[in-house]
Amino acid sequence: MRFLTAKSALVLATVGLLTVGLSACVSESADTGNAGGTTEKSELQCGLASGEAASGDPIKVGAIATASGGVDFSSSPVAAQAFFDCVNDNGGIDGRPIEYSFQDDALDPTKTAQLAAGYAADTSVVGLVGDATFIGCDVANAEYAKANLFSITGVGVPQACFNSSNIAPINAGPRNSAIAILQHLQKEGQADRVFQVGLNTQGNGDWVAAGIEEYAAANGIDIVGSELSDPTESNWLPLLQKIKDANPTAVIIADPGPITASILAAAEQQDLRGEISWACTASCYDAQFGQQIGAYWDGFISNSELQLVDADGTDNELWKSVMDAYAPSDAPRDTFSQAGFLAAKIFTETLLGMDGDIDRDTVSTALQGVTGFSSDLLCAPWYYGEADAHNANHATRMAVIEDGVYGELAGCENVNDPSLQPIVDREKSEGLAG
Repeated sequence: MRFLTAKSALVLATVGLLTVGLSACVSESADTGNAGGTTEKSELQCGLASGEAASGDPIKVGAIATASGGVDFSSSPVAAQAFFDCVNDNGGIDGRPIEYSFQDDALDPTKTAQLAAGYAADTSVVGLVGDATFIGCDVANAEYAKANLFSITGVGVPQACFNSSNIAPINAGPRNSAIAILQHLQKEGQADRVFQVGLNTQGNGDWVAAGIEEYAAANGIDIVGSELSDPTESNWLPLLQKIKDANPTAVIIADPGPITASILAAAEQQDLRGEISWACTASCYDAQFGQQIGAYWDGFISNSELQLVDADGTDNELWKSVMDAYAPSDAPRDTFSQAGFLAAKIFTETLLGMDGDIDRDTVSTALQGVTGFSSDLLCAPWYYGEADAHNANHATRMAVIEDGVYGELAGCENVNDPSLQPIVDREKSEGLAG
């Protein structure tokens, strides 16, 4: 995602524009060359780490992301592209380069279905990696299931991304992210009166809001207000008045970063910080977000579905180095970028571990067989498996902005969403998490 400064976001909100332009970064025409980072490409340990460019027959891989239409979740495939470029400079898949492309569904489920059908029909496409569609997992999964095509999705957003047979997200999802915030606020004694904010989108905003309501009901938390707005909303004064009237101890926002930035800009003008704990789902966890919303919001809390972006660790350091060397300089360094990188890394290591032919059927079998994949980016091992629901990542971290920079507020905590229980039971009985 790309984020706006608080001032810019307010201006855009005033004129009703929240679209974040990304045309230069979409599909195969994306500029993913060296952005002038300090890390030498020859030093990076990607794939075979041979230092020799792959030159064999390409292995085609695709992705679908929402990169326009009001929200921009393309940081996931941008990072996947960067990692695959690094892999291709280091021997590829036993000499074969990965030919990667991602396409923008423009926040249109009809277009998502068309793009998914195109990938499904092209049997030379062996898998999908780093997808990040804001609205289209249900229609996409229908096409993938018919074609035995599987996706290691970077960023799942609507419920359908997690309740699909052929889609397995790296991220925890907005519902888990929101409940994780509520759990933390409860633990810190800040959840006496909670106001929730989100999108009025079927299978997404309503699903997240229901999760907050269900957790609150089970834990004696008072939800004093709930507002689900249209993704194109630009006037936040009615929302802010409702928050004032509700007098909450905490506000949980489950909106994309640019929308959240515009809400916060309007709230700052109204001086609504007060004693309220303001928090946002992982959609706001970007290395630059604190500087963009300004010093007024020091103490602002976000959930992080993966490792904090400035943390140590082999994979986190590799992600940062790959982005410096291969991604555009303005590509976000956020949770969703980490997710796209990790999706590409899991895919690469899976293919390197295969024997025999690499085609759609063999890759699909190999992907479903991924179990116990450990990374310092994750709180627990990731897996795929054969199932009609996938949510392997259900433990997250919390971050807080101080002096314009996110720092760790709380380490790994399991998300106690009752709807996860069937998945947790299955991973334990089948040993999927290792």
